[in-house]
Amino acid sequence: MAADTSLDLPTRHDLSEVLRHDMWNHVNFAVPQANMDELEACIATLMPWQLWAKTPTMLGYRFHTNYEWGMAFFQPSVHASTFARVIAEVRQERPDLDEAIKGLESLTPDVNDHTGFIVKSEEEWEARLAGFQAASRNHPEWQVTVTGILRPDDPEALTDRLAQAWIRLGLLGPIRNTFEMQYLNPGSLSAQEIESAGGVSATPRQERTSD
Repeated sequence: MAADTSLDLPTRHDLSEVLRHDMWNHVNFAVPQANMDELEACIATLMPWQLWAKTPTMLGYRFHTNYEWGMAFFQPSVHASTFARVIAEVRQERPDLDEAIKGLESLTPDVNDHTGFIVKSEEEWEARLAGFQAASRNHPEWQVTVTGILRPDDPEALTDRLAQAWIRLGLLGPIRNTFEMQYLNPGSLSAQEIESAGGVSATPRQERTSD
């Protein structure tokens, strides 16, 4: 018997206190089938994500005990396998396609497609970054590449509020395969402080300091 989910019932999942509007709460990747075992091993080693659901057709990870607040799903797909294979073949035949993909990979990482997550401290960010770099050297089968690193005091940093590292995970396929890992700089103003002063919390450093 299906559960009654009518709007007349008292809610058990009131998000009104934490949501002023929509909140991103999950991502999903269709993954080449042959990559799923290595992907699970890679995530188990490099990501402290809780493996919440594992079936023959899905790996599901949660980031919070309330899993509506953040999940990632990876699902094997024959179409993703075919796409990756055909792209690899056609890149050999079409230099323009090969150059286009290389061009996407060479973009400033913050411009290229990516999915971001934030960690709790600078210490964790640095330790995780070291783990990604070691995996790039020691586990070529995981296809891990650190494509960019910006710390708050770097001249090229987009903002002094964040550290940012971008990690490409080739097991996901030839495109849309990058994560951004952040931590909040404890020495910077909070979003609330910036916005209460009339600023925008995501405003780049050079724009904030020019007034």
